[in-house]
Amino acid sequence: MGRVILVVGALVAVLVAAAVAVVAFFPKDLVIAELRKQVLAATGRTLTIGGDTDVTFWPALGLSAADVTLSNPPGFGDGPFLTAKEIVFAVSAAPLLRGDVEVKRLFLDTPSLTLVAKKDGAANWTFPTEASAPGQPAQNLKALRLDDMRITDGALSFADEGGGEPLMISDIDASVTLASLDKPATLKGGVVYRGETVKLDAAVARPRALLEQGATPLTLSLEAAPLSATLQGQIDTATGGVTGRLVTRGASLRRVLSWMGSPLPDGPNFGAFAVEADMAALLPTIAFTKGAYKLDAVAARGDVAITIADSGRLAAKGALTIPTLDVNPYLPTPPATQGQAAAAGVNTTAAWDSAPMDLAGLKAVDTDLSIGVADLRFQKMQFTDGQLRLKLTNGVADAHLTQVRMYGGAGAARLILDAAGATPVLRSDIDVRDVEALGLLTAAIGFDKIEGKGRLKAELTGRGRSQADIMRSLGGTLGFSFNDGAWRGVNLAQVARTVQAALSGQAVGTSSKTDFAEFAADFTLANGVAATHNLRLLNPFVRLDGTGVVDVGAQTTDIRLAPRAVKSLEGQGGDATLSGLGVPFRARGPWSKIAFAPDLEGLARTQVTRALGGQSVGEALGGLINRNAKKKEGETASPLDRLLPRK
Repeated sequence: MGRVILVVGALVAVLVAAAVAVVAFFPKDLVIAELRKQVLAATGRTLTIGGDTDVTFWPALGLSAADVTLSNPPGFGDGPFLTAKEIVFAVSAAPLLRGDVEVKRLFLDTPSLTLVAKKDGAANWTFPTEASAPGQPAQNLKALRLDDMRITDGALSFADEGGGEPLMISDIDASVTLASLDKPATLKGGVVYRGETVKLDAAVARPRALLEQGATPLTLSLEAAPLSATLQGQIDTATGGVTGRLVTRGASLRRVLSWMGSPLPDGPNFGAFAVEADMAALLPTIAFTKGAYKLDAVAARGDVAITIADSGRLAAKGALTIPTLDVNPYLPTPPATQGQAAAAGVNTTAAWDSAPMDLAGLKAVDTDLSIGVADLRFQKMQFTDGQLRLKLTNGVADAHLTQVRMYGGAGAARLILDAAGATPVLRSDIDVRDVEALGLLTAAIGFDKIEGKGRLKAELTGRGRSQADIMRSLGGTLGFSFNDGAWRGVNLAQVARTVQAALSGQAVGTSSKTDFAEFAADFTLANGVAATHNLRLLNPFVRLDGTGVVDVGAQTTDIRLAPRAVKSLEGQGGDATLSGLGVPFRARGPWSKIAFAPDLEGLARTQVTRALGGQSVGEALGGLINRNAKKKEGETASPLDRLLPRK
């Protein structure tokens, strides 16, 4: 028995010594050479190991290597696909005999992965598979298990063939668990993108699809300071497309746009946001359908597609419906209402602001949106049932209201603000009918003197770096015609009948009013000054014609009104040429306080003209000179003869 034990012990000692000798003197270079050969044959890529290597057999078959590089496939350049400071790989030996891979440990230290996609759909992250029968999917590994897979301090870049700045992700720390290729795999980790730390949690239902260019359900959760997001959907590795239901929100859209490379200037708007929609992403476009969107106090529903340019610039296109849209928070604050609410409108007690407008936000994104708005608010003006086409391209904003209801009427309007050049240009067109004058003019410019219902049409253009510059440069045309209304604050019929009433103030005051059947005018604007030669007002007791100017830049009015008091009770459609006695007067002063005073000089001219039989003084003098030159006897005295004393 002792000899048997001695023999067995000696045999064990020999086996142990042999094992130690194999481990100690195993030709690792042969293993590395064979590994390179197998990698090249299987993938068509070159594996390079520039540092130390180590091979283990127990408790697992393993390999560790430093300074590892894996080349790109043919057609993707000479740069590496993968580099790593160190790779540790260990698998169970027994499953290999069955063709299965059970990875006990896979550790990548400081890996750098460069992903490239071509226009034809080819990508450098796909690997060739074994040939299969026609119509059958290619087969990869029969089985794969990952017990411990970790990445520390990694980096990833993605670029497409179109060029532009690649997507860069750094500081990748992640761990992956995988029970098999046909069971869910999970990933937990974090990365740094554009200076922000992003925490990631992902689950892939069918990992085999990732290797075989198939589709698989995907759950993704993302958490970063600018935003949080969750996605329940599917990824197709053949196209790189991702679909599913997305829910995302954040405290500041302004911060997100800056993070994505499209910064906006500082401001109180573009704050809290939320999106819940079906998503289909195939870079560079992300489409959202059946969506509910919130930004600040605005809520919307509809479909939007966002395209990310190579420069990182965003472009949005789609159709939305919005119950209430207040655009005031997104416009430069009305200068005359500093310290007041943004929706306070134009304050006619102060001048236009001369400070340069900040329009940098118009250049941050591009849009092409069709928007249906039930309630639209611009400064103090309010519109309903609007259909808006909003286009924003390289700093040029084009807001086209193809239809809108406003103050009892309806019409269309268009506003173009071109901030692409050094000097912004503003163009506006408006054409509305059956609109209530009092509500519109009060909300638009604070002018609360006109009642009535009618039409307003304008085509205006201005340019300048400030609001004051634009108002002082306005050019174009404007016309209005209001019917069956009143001019509040003055009784023009009484002014027309008596100078004393006007001088005593009896015809001007809060209780005074001039009813009219029609009040209309056409204006031509140049350099911020609107001139009219056909202002007219028809009243049962007065016919009024006016000429003069409205200085938009200075917010002042100077119009001479020539009334003719009549006894006709005809209203709208009455004869505007009816003549009668009247006192010309002027309406002038700032918009906030227009004063009415008799035009005595005009009155004198009128009386002289009347005395001259309708002739001007110049015409009468010319006739007198001709008459004296001819010295015809018996000539009837001219009207001027009756005014001039005879010697």
